[in-house]
Amino acid sequence: MSDTLMDDTDSHVARAEAVLPGSARGDRGTVIRPRSGWAFINVGELWRYRELLFFLTWRDVKIRYKQSLLGIAWAVIQPTLYMVVFTIIFGKMAKVPTDGIPYPLFSFSALILWNFYAVAIAQAGNSLLMSSPLVTKVYVPRLTIPFASVGSALFDFFVSFSVLLMVMVFYINFSAVDTSGVHVGPIMFMVFPILLLTILLALGVGTMLAALNVAYRDFKHTIPFLVQLWMFSTPAIYMSINEPSADAAAPAVAQQDKSEASVKGMAEEKTANQDEADTDANAELGIWGYVKKALQLNPMNGLIASFRSALLGHALPWRELGYSTLMVVIGFICGCMYFYRLEPKFADII
Repeated sequence: MSDTLMDDTDSHVARAEAVLPGSARGDRGTVIRPRSGWAFINVGELWRYRELLFFLTWRDVKIRYKQSLLGIAWAVIQPTLYMVVFTIIFGKMAKVPTDGIPYPLFSFSALILWNFYAVAIAQAGNSLLMSSPLVTKVYVPRLTIPFASVGSALFDFFVSFSVLLMVMVFYINFSAVDTSGVHVGPIMFMVFPILLLTILLALGVGTMLAALNVAYRDFKHTIPFLVQLWMFSTPAIYMSINEPSADAAAPAVAQQDKSEASVKGMAEEKTANQDEADTDANAELGIWGYVKKALQLNPMNGLIASFRSALLGHALPWRELGYSTLMVVIGFICGCMYFYRLEPKFADII
């Protein structure tokens, strides 16, 4: 008699069949072996546990709205309040150009995508600590836990997206506000690939934050601050990334001042002042150029600008979308690999 051991390299579960004396066949046993080293996402294992992923997602949705006074309306309240604040500050006071798009529609179309991303990474970052019994007492693919948190945030997104479509219909058909910048066309279907890229980015960042939050508990205090800082580092939410800056208009203003000076007979004095102004403007433009290049490393900047452009029928900013796609792929791979790197220690330190 002999023992037979078969290894499943995909799920790292080994099944042993022992034939005992006096019995035709022994009982099956399961040996769970921890991963070691770096690894990438195991798609086959996640597919086998797809029902678990679905029920964890639905559990998160029900827990969020259980015994809630406003219920599902909370999915719309937060982006709506941000829209009101941005409309007052940037639409009425700063008068940010929006290419013929009413500013409430301009900002709300960006805020619903940002709100999905912010809620997804915040929930995923705390998901392992909130589900510690599931991590320590049974074997499940731990990656399903932060993935389910992102899935529950996606439910909120579709609720907000439905409200946004109704707002668009209202502005186009029943409002007296100029909506010449809103165009309905096939390019609107590009919102779905852009949404998929945003989901992948949320999965990558969320899984990395979940692993860091288990290893270093002070990350639960860092995540809300990180989300707020990231929002204000994404100017595509409240302004067009293609609009000319104030510095770009400086030469035209300078030319007008120079003409007036020549009429008044003060050409030499104005020319000297203009040289100093041009020097300062070039210095500021150089600094702003570095800032814009740094913001290109923020993948949400290109994703939000592309999402709004596609939804409202404008040409997509392909260069920014290309940068964002590259950063999404890098973020998703690095996040999952880091999660798998720390996964063997979760049950011991959680």
